Amino acid sequence: MNWILIYENELQENLFVNLTDQRHTHIQTVLKKNLEDQIQVVIPSLGNFLFKIKTFSDSSTTVEKLNLLPDVLEPLPIHTFFSLPRPQTGKKLLHLAGAYGVYSVYFYATETKNKEYWTSPVYTKETLSHLETGLSQTGNCRLPSVIQEKSFLWKNFLKDWKGQVLVLDREGTNFHSLLKAETELLDNCLFVFGPESGWKPEDILFFHENNFPLISLGKINLRTEFAYSALLHQLFSIRNSFHLKLKI
Repeated sequence: MNWILIYENELQENLFVNLTDQRHTHIQTVLKKNLEDQIQVVIPSLGNFLFKIKTFSDSSTTVEKLNLLPDVLEPLPIHTFFSLPRPQTGKKLLHLAGAYGVYSVYFYATETKNKEYWTSPVYTKETLSHLETGLSQTGNCRLPSVIQEKSFLWKNFLKDWKGQVLVLDREGTNFHSLLKAETELLDNCLFVFGPESGWKPEDILFFHENNFPLISLGKINLRTEFAYSALLHQLFSIRNSFHLKLKI
């Protein structure tokens, strides 16, 4: 945890917050901070801040907001769709979504998925906490939306999407070259990840019939969380490179 995550509604007089949970423990035992030391804080939707430790005890830490910091990370303006993954995979996907600040994460139960996954704490009471670990890691201040759809047909959802739909598939067009040529693809774009067993022939036919491009991250099979990490890293790197060229 590189950043302490604090919500705006926790602030007293818009300045102070008293921490008594794992954040207090982290400041004392991991960051090893002392009275009057400064800590980096991320407040979702507001930005990055410096806070100072004002009081210290065995059970609590009170911190005071000092000043706003420049944003450390420009969130990725994309949406992501997943065929309902195993809970341990879902946990990693949520962490990555929070780390990079995507707009939204959609989980859909496609035909091949085990519907019992929905009962996991990852998709019930722990969803927000896994997003928060990502924000705390990178300092991203955008909290992604998570939509869990248990009944609406996923193919209808894709057809109704108001923007570009790009489907991840090993046999698709090289994504890196595609994005370098068309950086505007990021605008309201939905990246679709299927089951780790691969798309069925009827799914591929559906994508072709609806003009949903297939894109590839390479000719090797990747677990869903590794493919997602690779995609986010490429998007982040290419966008930053594009911004740098514009400034020059």
